[in-house]
Amino acid sequence: MLTNKKKVINVMLVDDSAVVRQTLSAVLNSDPDINVIEACSDPFFAAKN
Repeated sequence: MLTNKKKVINVMLVDDSAVVRQTLSAVLNSDPDINVIEACSDPFFAAKN
């Protein structure tokens, strides 16, 4: 049996600039194969998640 499941790439954005995070998130989310799961400014917070 063949399945046509597409693989989705999950992305966590880490950048200290809110403008960069928002822009990259919008660009990446426009692709149906990419899912931005988190966007944060602190690398220590990102490492905990």
